[in-house]
Amino acid sequence: MRVQVKTFGALTDILEKEFYITVVDTEELLAVLSSQYTTLNHRRLLIAVNNTIINKPVVLQENDVVALMPPYSGG
Repeated sequence: MRVQVKTFGALTDILEKEFYITVVDTEELLAVLSSQYTTLNHRRLLIAVNNTIINKPVVLQENDVVALMPPYSGG
């Protein structure tokens, strides 16, 4: 499925701020990005699909929006 990916925080230094990619699920998305951008291999990420943060792989649908964010911090 072709999905839109948006990145936030320090991830915009590694990836484009917004781009499209064709993948089946979030697990494949991370695998593809990690193989192309090896600096992602050692980073923890929060992933949201259509504005909902996920904790396990999700099958993606055409035109879903996936957000990749660094973990929250601060106080």
